[in-house]
Amino acid sequence: MEVLRDTKRGLIEATLQMTARGIGFAIVGDGRDDIFIGRDGLNNAVDGDRVLVSMKPNSGRRAEGIVAQILERRVRNIVGTVIQSKTTLFIVPDDERFGQSLEVRLTKNQRNSGGGWRSGDKVVARFDEDFRSGRVRIIEGLGSMDKIGVDILSIIRQHNLYEEFPSSVTAEALKVAVMPTAAEIKRRMDLRGKNIITIDPEDAKDLDDGIHLECNADGTYELGVHIADVSHYVVADSELDKEAFKRGTSVYFPDRVLPMLPRDLSNDICSLHPNVDRLALSVIMKISKIGDVIEHKIVESIINVKRRYSYADVQKILDAKTDETLKLAGELAVALEKKRRARGEVVFDVPEPKIILCEKTGKIKDVIAYPHFLSHRIIESFMVLCNEVVAKQYCDLGAPFVYRIHEKPDPLKVARFVETLKPFVVDHKINPEYPTGHAYSAMLEGLSKEIKPIVSSLALRSMQKAKYLETCIGHFGLGAPYYCHFTSPIRRYPDLVIHRIIKSMINSKLSSHKINELKEFVVLASDQSSKTELAATEAEREVDNLKRAEFMSDKIGERFSGTISGIQDFGVFVYLPNTVEGLIKIDNMPQDKYNFNEKQLVLVGTRRTWRMGDKIDVIVAGVNIARRQVEFKAAD
Repeated sequence: MEVLRDTKRGLIEATLQMTARGIGFAIVGDGRDDIFIGRDGLNNAVDGDRVLVSMKPNSGRRAEGIVAQILERRVRNIVGTVIQSKTTLFIVPDDERFGQSLEVRLTKNQRNSGGGWRSGDKVVARFDEDFRSGRVRIIEGLGSMDKIGVDILSIIRQHNLYEEFPSSVTAEALKVAVMPTAAEIKRRMDLRGKNIITIDPEDAKDLDDGIHLECNADGTYELGVHIADVSHYVVADSELDKEAFKRGTSVYFPDRVLPMLPRDLSNDICSLHPNVDRLALSVIMKISKIGDVIEHKIVESIINVKRRYSYADVQKILDAKTDETLKLAGELAVALEKKRRARGEVVFDVPEPKIILCEKTGKIKDVIAYPHFLSHRIIESFMVLCNEVVAKQYCDLGAPFVYRIHEKPDPLKVARFVETLKPFVVDHKINPEYPTGHAYSAMLEGLSKEIKPIVSSLALRSMQKAKYLETCIGHFGLGAPYYCHFTSPIRRYPDLVIHRIIKSMINSKLSSHKINELKEFVVLASDQSSKTELAATEAEREVDNLKRAEFMSDKIGERFSGTISGIQDFGVFVYLPNTVEGLIKIDNMPQDKYNFNEKQLVLVGTRRTWRMGDKIDVIVAGVNIARRQVEFKAAD
């Protein structure tokens, strides 16, 4: 194993990664090498810390070391539950990777009262400046762990997310959130006569995009995609801009939204509500019947949305065939889909959970797989096309830009994925060394309805994560050589950045000095936006898992039908149609002698062999809401 060493002191710089079992691995360099760190060698270091590691001599086959020094605490917020003893206050972190309770530093006055905290309180804490002490100080109380909403708030804080904006930001939002002047309207292309509509979820408040669609005399389509001109209100280097850069994205939970911009902007002046004038950046495209963009233009515009639809509204109209424009929209969306499939787009059938809460109590009422109809696909197809058109134009121009990129899958990950396909008996032509979107798509299209979500999820894990980059290198999942995020500037910072660049180009305001500044800034914006997107995605996923566990907690003893989605030596995972996944431990399986075949991913008993993709009936045996875990037992 080759690692970079501090030869003078014999120490190695690394990043610590902890497991839920309380052991760590010091990740060195590019992550290919790691050093095992046992519980007794952590010296108060925690997950994410940058550390110096001292190697243990003669540690056998696996490199083993101890943490000699903590260089930097990467963890900002620690969310946990208070436990109070007679003289000491502890926090049990929600994140199991901490692996231990943490002692709270109290002042002399606080020691007698316990600081005012009670056992069972949820709090936010941070480490003392003295890394070696391992003690923390409480910076915020969230309330009793039994209080409604505290569970989600705990996840929000754990990911360093906040609902409230600094006063300077809200003050600036109030100042700029005014109707555009007559002069501003006059200089823009007036599209208020177009039949512009919006199609969004029923409960959406931040409406970024509107569309209009017309059929030309020559049989081509005119598609207009109209995006809120947020950059008119949020100018570079303003307090609003700095806050938007820090947040990077809006974050969506079942009971709340953490917007990237204050609601005076995100839900009001920037949002494309019907029957009010709004500033927009419009991309107007002439498109052939088979989905080729013949010509396009990007303009600053003034628009007025004629009608707001929900996805459910549009789907009813499509089914009834009562609206010619929406019928045309459906036809064009299907043509665009066909074109994307032909070039190698991969369509993953991984249902997202729709968490339905009781309005009065805030408790979960139901969880279902989020429906995905033609009405959803219309907007998806039109936005994807618009993003491609914008990305290609500005890549061809060589302007500083923020692109949305998705690299080709890593061959090693693809090889592992191909191995997991064997138990499903799936025909495929995926070559790990040269994976293509066509090969992935052909494999997924041949799957049965029951196993498609499971295999799609496994396929998705074999992919790289999409991210933002200042260089255009294409999008593997979409099969697109050019791609960016242009269509959601209310809720995504990269869109806001490229809107500014586009408007500067339109108005000939890009001097050589400004171009050089932007070249540096798009690098920073790409990196920051990728990081904030990852944090938001993790927080949203945790809340979904929490609510799914909560939903199943009063279903103990009930029977469900599912599909085996994973097999380990300790049991089998079962996926339910409502997106809940749970584990049948060996102890909850029919009594037998089981042998786990890791190569074939099967669990072999004397009476039954358990295989991935098999249908199975299960009974809910238990739920651990804190750990977001559901346990099943076999019903047979």
